[in-house]
Amino acid sequence: MRLNIYSAIILPLVFGFISTTIGHSQARRNIKVVLQIQQTGTSSQQNVQGSGSVIVRRGTVYPSGRLTAGDRQTTVQRSSGIFTLVVDGGESILTVANRVPQSEVAYFHNYALGIGYIERRIVFNDVGTSLRVNAASLPDGQIKLRLTPRISYFSVERPGAIDFTEAATELIVPNGQPVSLGGSTTNLHELTRQILGYRDRASSNETGLTVTATLE
Repeated sequence: MRLNIYSAIILPLVFGFISTTIGHSQARRNIKVVLQIQQTGTSSQQNVQGSGSVIVRRGTVYPSGRLTAGDRQTTVQRSSGIFTLVVDGGESILTVANRVPQSEVAYFHNYALGIGYIERRIVFNDVGTSLRVNAASLPDGQIKLRLTPRISYFSVERPGAIDFTEAATELIVPNGQPVSLGGSTTNLHELTRQILGYRDRASSNETGLTVTATLE
């Protein structure tokens, strides 16, 4: 009888310990998602330099001189990054801007109105931008990402938030390696480009955008 009581007490404790250990060993890891924005600007400045002398001949002054002009180009590179941590297989919100410039508010309002997310009577006073990030590790060591543009808005009628699911971008990236989002194979949606301030065009002021997902 004592053996049965002892077994009844010890066995649940043992199985409980095993269950807890297994649960900890199978805990999901985090995936760090970093968006890196690099801006390269070229400015041109023209410098004009003068040199001269004065020649005196028999009481008469003859000025003499010349002007030389030169162009100088300066290249400036700036880099900034934002990141979020996502539980493997889960999602997180990556905030880009708490408040966009008023000149951009109309763009997001017109897009939301055109797709049918809001009624015409809704007028945006302020808009914040972010990305809903879904991340999951794959058996081959790569990571699957889904980036969904999202805005939060303030209005006299009511505040709200919109996930533009039709504009989501899905891609598979190598673990820990940066991938350019400017290529045609990425098909980054125009709305996401607007949120990130990215322009895919050749100019004297170019912007590069990369994403890096690392399983931690």
